[in-house]
Amino acid sequence: MSKDEAALALALIKVLQDRLKKARTTTATAVTDTWKVSDRNAAVLPGDTKIGSITLAKGKTTAEVDDEDAFLEWVLVTHPGEVEQKFVVQVKPDFIDRMLAFARQTGSVVDPATGEVIPGLLVREGDPHPMVTLERDAADLVARAWQDGQLGELLGGLFRPELEAGDQ
Repeated sequence: MSKDEAALALALIKVLQDRLKKARTTTATAVTDTWKVSDRNAAVLPGDTKIGSITLAKGKTTAEVDDEDAFLEWVLVTHPGEVEQKFVVQVKPDFIDRMLAFARQTGSVVDPATGEVIPGLLVREGDPHPMVTLERDAADLVARAWQDGQLGELLGGLFRPELEAGDQ
C-alpha cells in the first residue's frame, strides 16, 4: 500500500467510524425508547440467517457513599467496631465494601443488621441499554452477506442521511 493509499484509507476509515458511532447511538436510542427491559429480538440477515440477538438489558445498579460525614457518623453510633482510628477517623474499607455490595444487591440503603436507613449511601439504577449477542460465526456470515451484495442497502441507509447532509 502506497503512502497516498494509506492516507486515504485511514481518512475514509475515520469518516466511516464516526458515521457508524453516530448510527449506533441513533439505533440504540430507538431501541431504548421503544422496547421494554428484557425485550429480545433476533438479528437476521436477508435470507433468514440469524447472526445474533439484541436484548434491552436493565441498567446496572450502583451504590456509593455520597456523604462521607453522614455515613461516618452513622457507623460511629451504629457499628463502632467498624471504625479505624489512625490520624483521622474513617470507616473500615471492608465495611464500606460490604454495605455497598448489599445496597447494590438489594437496591436499598437500609442496614441489614438494624433495619435503619443508612445516611450517606446512595443507590442508583443505570439506564437500560441494548445488549448485542453474536452467534459464533456472525463475522463469517456478515462477510458472506456483504460479498453477496445483501447488505449494501441496509448499510447505505445507515450512512446516507449524514453523508447527504454533510453532517459532521
